[in-house]
Parts: sequence; structure tokens; C-alpha cells
Amino acid sequence: MEQIKIEQIQNEHQNEEMKNLLKTRKELLLQIKKDKEKAIVTAPKGTLRISGHDDKVQYYQRNDPKDINGAYIRGKDIQLARGLAQKDYDQKVLRSTEQELSAINKYFSNYPVTCAEQIYEKLHKERRKLIEPIIEPEEQYVDKWEAVSYQGKGFSEDTPEFFTAKGERVRSKSEWIIADLLMKEAIPYRYEYPIQLKGMGAIYPDFTVLNVKKRKEMHWEHFGMMDDPSYVEKALQKIALYEQNGIFPGENLILTYETKKNPMNQKMIMLMIQHYLK
Repeated sequence: MEQIKIEQIQNEHQNEEMKNLLKTRKELLLQIKKDKEKAIVTAPKGTLRISGHDDKVQYYQRNDPKDINGAYIRGKDIQLARGLAQKDYDQKVLRSTEQELSAINKYFSNYPVTCAEQIYEKLHKERRKLIEPIIEPEEQYVDKWEAVSYQGKGFSEDTPEFFTAKGERVRSKSEWIIADLLMKEAIPYRYEYPIQLKGMGAIYPDFTVLNVKKRKEMHWEHFGMMDDPSYVEKALQKIALYEQNGIFPGENLILTYETKKNPMNQKMIMLMIQHYLK
């Protein structure tokens, strides 16, 4: 059987996110239900009928369902009309809340102890060797991603030498720091992995990184000379080129910056890693 693509089925992380969202939603609905039940108890009796003629609106209180018209509510008693309208609204909210709570409870009562994506990992290792799982195991997926071979950009003779903890050569101290923080946080990355962009051909993002839980690939560009007007212009052109190719900051492109007066902040890099890659 052909292995199902990751986009075609929710992985374990997404299932957990969904369950957590439903739990949070249930807590909110229970609070709404409690508030509305309390409000309805103290609401005015009867229902509200609204009659409109031209620009005039009249309100009527109906205490008997058989009474089509109801009793006219005078202007000085507008609070009664408001109370009846609020009561009707609260009753509708309560019914909707109860229906949604019932659906959430049914979802949890029918949810399998082990979801489809988790079954493979619970099997004996010898049995796993004989099976093609619906989702490639995380460790195997990462190993394949990291094993991809590629030719990066070359270094000129006058380029300063900076080496990461992995022994890779990078072009700046800032890139060195980013690479080592990625490694420390167990984020798979490729340095200057070439990609093809329409309008430019091959370019080499500083880093191509992987959010393992979401199995989402992103590019990371660090702009380290943002106090140089010509450098800024080139940086803006590069960002625009990314966007023209469907690669947008905050979605699949991480951007960091620095100037001489505002050097790279390692805490900010860690925040980026936690936000986009964890």
C-alpha cells in the first residue's frame, strides 16, 4: 500500500491539538451554560412580540402562547422589552450550547484509546519491520530529511572562518550562533540548501529548518547589516522575491535582523525557535 502523505491525514500532534481545543471549548461552553441558566431563572415571564409600522416599533408581552397579540409595553417600561428580548436570546444560546456540549461529549466517548497514527509505534519492533505504516515514523522521517545531500554555496578566500558545533562552516558569527541554537534545541536544519525561485533561479537561504511535529519545512534568513542602505535594499528585494514565490514571512519564512547598534539577540532567536519550530 502506498504510504499516505502527511498532508492527507492528521498526525498525532494535530490530534492532541484538536483534543485540547475541544477541552478548552467545553470549559467555555459550560461557563456560558451556567451563566445563561442563571439569567433565564430571573428573566421576565412570557415572550416578546415586536410589531413594526413604518418608522414606529411597538413591543408586546405574551404570557399565553394562545394570545397572538399580547399586552402592549409602554415606552416607560422599555426595560421589560429588553429583558424579554435578552431572555429569548439567552434561551437560544443555551440550546446551541447544550447541543455543542452533547456533540463534544460524544466525540470523546467514541474517541479510540489508540489513534491510527499511534498503532505502529505500539507494535513490537520485529513486527514493525514487516509493516509499511500509514505515516512514516518521526525518527525515520527526520533521518531521511537530514540525509539529503546537496551542494551549498562556496566560500571565497577572504571570507572569515566560523565553524558550528556540527563542524559546518558558516559565513558569520550570527549564523554560527543560530546554527548552534538550532542544534541545541534538536531542530533539523540545512545550511545554505539551494532552492529554485522564479525570477532568480537558485538561491541559498541561510537555513532551511524543519518543524518536526508538524513536518513543516521553513526557510530562515538572517539579515546582519541592516544599517547599510544598499544591503537593506537587497534584503527587501530578496523578501519580495520570496513572497512572489509563495514563501511568506511568518508562514514558511523566518526573518531575523541586526545592526551594529542592535546586534543579534540570542533570546529573540530562542523565541523564534520556540514559536515556529517546536
